[in-house]
Amino acid sequence: MAAIFNPHQRATLEAATGRIIPADRDPGALETDVIDYIENTLAGYEAEHAPLYIDGIQELDRLAGQRFSSAPFVSLQPEQQDQILTLLEKQRSPFFSLLVEHTMQGFYGDPRHGGNRNRVSWKMIGFPGTSHPEGYRPPFGWYDENIPDEFEPEKRRGK
Repeated sequence: MAAIFNPHQRATLEAATGRIIPADRDPGALETDVIDYIENTLAGYEAEHAPLYIDGIQELDRLAGQRFSSAPFVSLQPEQQDQILTLLEKQRSPFFSLLVEHTMQGFYGDPRHGGNRNRVSWKMIGFPGTSHPEGYRPPFGWYDENIPDEFEPEKRRGK
């Protein structure tokens, strides 16, 4: 996995995705490595969005500082983080929209892309998964069977 974010940026995104899909009786975005999916995505086919993320993280910290006496977003209480994210949502922030989209993709997508660790979300919704080696049952899975996979989890996770 290519490192796109420094430790502060990564922690900020983990906090934000953890508020978008918080853990309850089941794991949330933080526990299922959604941040790894986002970083893989920005290091690959959506590299053009990396600057939007960097600017968005700065905006999270700026808004947190304005509203909560110069504390960075990651150090805020969950309710305060929700207030900042709600503000971005109301402003129709392109960063927030993309963050929500990537959080959902990382949480519900195929684990080979970096998120959905241990197929947690698939188990929650009763999806039988996985696409490899058996493949999906028709009508699902044509793309998985016929399009070469650019993601190899063993290489990505250092196994």
